[in-house]
Amino acid sequence: MARILRVLILTAAFVIAMSVAASAQPATAKQQDEPPAERERQRSRLFGSPEEEMLRRAEIRHEEENHKEMVERADEAAQISDEILTSFKRNNSLTHDDLKRLERLEKLARKIRGGAGGSDDDKLLQDPPGRIEGAVTRLAELSGDLKKSVSKTSRLVISAGVIERSNEMIELIRHIRSIKQP
Repeated sequence: MARILRVLILTAAFVIAMSVAASAQPATAKQQDEPPAERERQRSRLFGSPEEEMLRRAEIRHEEENHKEMVERADEAAQISDEILTSFKRNNSLTHDDLKRLERLEKLARKIRGGAGGSDDDKLLQDPPGRIEGAVTRLAELSGDLKKSVSKTSRLVISAGVIERSNEMIELIRHIRSIKQP
């Protein structure tokens, strides 16, 4: 009796295995009968076309270059603001060259803000320094903070901190221009 039961179980397992193998064969034969163009279309639906891949890689390269430029701008802004601070401490006022540097600094801050996804903000400067020395010192600190924020931010992130610091720098530069010099 046990022997008959074993034979029945083995026969059932064999029949099931053969039916699974038989159902898998038509799919394989069908795939071989498909023209190469159809197989390529199916592959491109799964993985994307080579053209799409090339476009995406070019887009990534462009984003990386833009981020690199933004980091370079932040470095330059920090350097310029340090030069302005040093010059002010030496001369006890802003020179004509310092005013030109302020213009360049404002342009850099606008480009950084635009690169970070920000736009013009009519928000007024909070607690503006009354004296030019305090304003120039604050500008150097802000540009240093901006440099750190930009270098920490990836190309995939829109940083509210970068936008906020850029806006504050722009307003501070405007404020510095409006302060009467000694």
